[in-house]
Amino acid sequence: MIKTEKFWNFVYSICFIIAILLISLFSDNILQLIDDLKLLDLAVISLAAYRLTRLLVYDKVLNFLRDFIIKSKSEAGFVKSTQYFLTCPWCAGIWMTLLIVIVYLYFPAGKLFSYILAISGVASFIHITISLLGWLSEERKINLKKLRKDNSEDVRS
Repeated sequence: MIKTEKFWNFVYSICFIIAILLISLFSDNILQLIDDLKLLDLAVISLAAYRLTRLLVYDKVLNFLRDFIIKSKSEAGFVKSTQYFLTCPWCAGIWMTLLIVIVYLYFPAGKLFSYILAISGVASFIHITISLLGWLSEERKINLKKLRKDNSEDVRS
């Protein structure tokens, strides 16, 4: 890893800490807002953060944003760090979670936005689960056909 990339990783980390500190400093009731969160709120925030992270890192709808940075040939540390950020779900996830928490707690439309993302996240889980079940079912059918073919060859021998 080049030195400038390490520097920009450090800058990203400091920016994250500063963002949290600024929220804490300029919000008189942040602790009260957090204390008032219910289990449903935490579930909505978690699912919304999951979905927003998935949108940023994987989904085609934001390909234009990712491709602009990822396909850059620049070796600059800022570009390399940003490329890594846009392809790492854990890296992007913590920033997306911070964004969702801010939007959810401070903006009236933020709850609606978060609920839409959360419902989309649940739908994504359902789709992934059904796809997995389909793949497992297809694999079992293939294995069963092979087993039947092997057994029929053994009977003929």
